[in-house]
Amino acid sequence: MNRSIFTIGAVIALAGLIGVPEPASAQLGQLRGLIPGARPSNAASVDPDAFLAETIETTKFMMVAAIVLAQAADTDGDRDALRAEIASIQGITDIGELNSRRASFTANTEAAALNYRDAAATQAAYDSASAEQQQLLLSAAFNFALGMARNVQLAQQAPQLLQSMQSNPMLLIKIGSIRTAGGLLAQQAQAARSMGGPLRTLMSRGGVEVPADAHAAEPRPVEL
Repeated sequence: MNRSIFTIGAVIALAGLIGVPEPASAQLGQLRGLIPGARPSNAASVDPDAFLAETIETTKFMMVAAIVLAQAADTDGDRDALRAEIASIQGITDIGELNSRRASFTANTEAAALNYRDAAATQAAYDSASAEQQQLLLSAAFNFALGMARNVQLAQQAPQLLQSMQSNPMLLIKIGSIRTAGGLLAQQAQAARSMGGPLRTLMSRGGVEVPADAHAAEPRPVEL
């Protein structure tokens, strides 16, 4: 998992497009210079729509996982409100709307990291939880870690994505959405730094591992 956390740093460069007041073509050229290894290649090009769709999917299940991990210790919390919040996130299809949830994602990841910062206390809390609570925690931890691993793969697609957009000027109209995706992925990369330890503790306690092929794996259902 450590390798995923540091490798994902490559995707932070996508956020280099945020707030740069230049024409789209100039922004794209600047972005190429910011991403390590972003050079023309013979690899298949990346469809920006597919890239955005996967960013949306991954972001949604990471946001849901963060909610669960932040609130799992609060047994007296309003579960109906949490269910409504989760359902609201799961129903989002627009990356701009998803981007509006960034503040709550940050708050939830910070709370989750605080909840599980002590490995011994986390193990004890997990062991004393009901089977249902344990499954919920493991599903959330798995999904967050899966999202981190998928983001590594998204970062690896970045050079081909840039190549696709440069070779087809019509795709430059998507620069705003790609910029938003970059901001979301950069935020998730930042969250990964604080969540690495807690995720390792929970998943090792439950005997769960992130699959070797994160792209082929599906997130686990999360039911409150």
